[in-house]
Amino acid sequence: MAELRILENNHTFYGYEFGDRTLPTLVCLHGMTSDANSFNALVRFLTRDFHLILLDLPGHGRTEAYNEEKDYLFSSVAKRIDKVLNQVATKPLYILGHSWGADLSLHYAKAFPEKVKGIVLIDGGYVFPEQVEGLTLEKAVLDWDEYIDSSRYQSWEDVVKDYQGYITKKWDINLDSIIHSNFNNINGEYVLRADKFSLLSTVKAFYKEPSSTTYEDIQCPVLMLHATVPEIDPSRDRGLHTIKKSINNIKVIGIENTKHNIHWDDPQEVAEKLLLWKQQIEKNIE
Repeated sequence: MAELRILENNHTFYGYEFGDRTLPTLVCLHGMTSDANSFNALVRFLTRDFHLILLDLPGHGRTEAYNEEKDYLFSSVAKRIDKVLNQVATKPLYILGHSWGADLSLHYAKAFPEKVKGIVLIDGGYVFPEQVEGLTLEKAVLDWDEYIDSSRYQSWEDVVKDYQGYITKKWDINLDSIIHSNFNNINGEYVLRADKFSLLSTVKAFYKEPSSTTYEDIQCPVLMLHATVPEIDPSRDRGLHTIKKSINNIKVIGIENTKHNIHWDDPQEVAEKLLLWKQQIEKNIE
């Protein structure tokens, strides 16, 4: 593993690099409130097949926040990510995103189709906010504002108790390592590390540039891995119907007994599905 520190237009991106640079590059983009460590459990299953780039996105982890809302538009972030990747990754590359990172992956592929060999969407890019009935911009911003302010914990045990509700598997030390960097310890309280302005600006970006605006422009193969818990989820069902009919070359797989953080619940299954899909793509190219 090597730590990355990449300067892009006077803005420093941080992250990690794993594996042999002669292998195909897989760029991993995390979800909101998370950071590059979100993919820790996946790394060991993928380093023999990929050169991995894990980035802290703006306002998350160690990467600095931007000062203006417009800088959080998906189209803007995608262009900045491209300048970062030009310094560390070979093209064409694969790009994997979870949640917010999935939407960013789609926008990146729309902007730079010649640079993307394939996209992996981990439970993102298909539901929020378009498929959630009644979720206006005003309500989404208010809900997120309240969530950020309430995410203060008196002990690490309280953090774990809350986050256990986001997954199906039993908590373990590996999950501790995944989320520990998402918090700052301030006067004995555990507080979200992600920048509030960045989070709320990103929520607004979902409404200004929804993921559906990218679908018709996606030219590469797409692998969609979606959660299956809860079993009945009308928003998820509507989103899956829309993305399947709108993207020409897409493979959709539900990972059994997983919630939104699929790559935490079952990293091995995610890796196996990804590697099989990659083999099929490369076989078709031959």
